[in-house]
Amino acid sequence: MSKLRYTQFYISVCTLAFLATLANINMASDNLIIVLALAVTFLGLPHGALDFAVAKSLNLVTSVSSAIRFVTIYSAIAALSIIFWIWMPDIALVLFLCISVFHFSADWRVTMPFLSRVGLASTLLSGPSVLYSATLTDLFTALLLTTQAANWVIQGMQITFYVGLCVFIYSVIQLSMRRKNPSVWQYSEWLTLLLSSIILSPLLHFGLYFCLLHSPKHLMDVGVKLHVSVKRAIAISLPFVILTILLAAGLYELFASSELNVDLLRWIFIGLFGLTMSHMLLIHLWHSAD
Repeated sequence: MSKLRYTQFYISVCTLAFLATLANINMASDNLIIVLALAVTFLGLPHGALDFAVAKSLNLVTSVSSAIRFVTIYSAIAALSIIFWIWMPDIALVLFLCISVFHFSADWRVTMPFLSRVGLASTLLSGPSVLYSATLTDLFTALLLTTQAANWVIQGMQITFYVGLCVFIYSVIQLSMRRKNPSVWQYSEWLTLLLSSIILSPLLHFGLYFCLLHSPKHLMDVGVKLHVSVKRAIAISLPFVILTILLAAGLYELFASSELNVDLLRWIFIGLFGLTMSHMLLIHLWHSAD
């Protein structure tokens, strides 16, 4: 499947989600969290499964000893990041959002200037704060933040949304004036991302973008560079998916509360934070060397 097909599929699914939301057909939050957990595990996690191959392409892994060293450092960064979140969740969340802006902006590094793609990434991450501030407060407190800290983060997100939107719109106008018009599908993807961030519930918006657009496109980029097919990449990811499920089960036994949905939400995002720190540092090195 080409990147255009991923864009078209994402737009189609989001359109159905828009219609369902406007018709007031909403999935119960408990069910949505369970679906998100499954989607992130089976559709989202595979996009980091080629990190070892990326490390080999950067000559970070050249022998058994260097492979052990890489895996140890990669795992240590993830583990320390998770510990940092548990220790200082408010600072960790802000750090996660800032890092995610730069990481997700790389989705358009070939087609957009730096400022415009950072503006778009800022908008798609901060958009839910415009209409769903109460929902975000509940989500952030489930992620170990105090209510006061959650409200501060949300206010920062609202400011970021409007600044990012202005930067993005200005950049698009500049592109048009230079006669470097993107394709209709590219415009459609951007518009869908902006509408999704405002209209859809935060979890649904994030899940659709992360699992249907960001992950498969990243997987394809890495696969093309490393000459690995998407099917092969998915096959490689299976051990990581199984390991993640086992790790999640262990964490649940150790830290479970009486509410399954809270546990799932908490460890999905805190776990993503840990993995994202390791993954993003490696991908940054890869893009810098490209």
